[in-house]
Amino acid sequence: MSEFLRPEVRVFLARYAQALFGCAIVLFGVWWITISFGIMRGLGVAIVVAGLGLLVEGLRRARLTSKSNGSGPGIVEIDERRITWMSGHFGGSIAMDALATVDIQVTPEGEALWVFLQTDGERLVVPASAKGAEKIVDVLSALKGLDYDAALRAMSSDEAGRFHLWRSRQRQLD
Repeated sequence: MSEFLRPEVRVFLARYAQALFGCAIVLFGVWWITISFGIMRGLGVAIVVAGLGLLVEGLRRARLTSKSNGSGPGIVEIDERRITWMSGHFGGSIAMDALATVDIQVTPEGEALWVFLQTDGERLVVPASAKGAEKIVDVLSALKGLDYDAALRAMSSDEAGRFHLWRSRQRQLD
């Protein structure tokens, strides 16, 4: 079956799997609404709302991981609320509990880099194209107040610049 689909189609389906699943749930909910009546129709509405939530989150995740194709340098691992990036020449690790800021830097070549700064000044720069970098989005969802719109602008931008996504409240008080 894997030879049946072109590699680009497999990558697309993997990236948009959550959004496609949300779309299927919405369609199921609409079907449920059309064939039912009374209080059961309310269940169909709830299914549509849940599917829309999954669809919106899936689209956001797909757009945020658009530059995470696994062809960049290094490997990203997430373990115990710690982001670790390892490559042949560089690497590092940063604790989520000690994060001060999260940014995305877009280079003049259009490459996106995740930039993490800890409260003690330690900095970790991770290419968004590194293998496993799509997991960073899952970890960052725990940060209250993360600017997803800035992240989406950064991942779709080809112009060089720095996009600020999040700053620790403790850091703001200092």
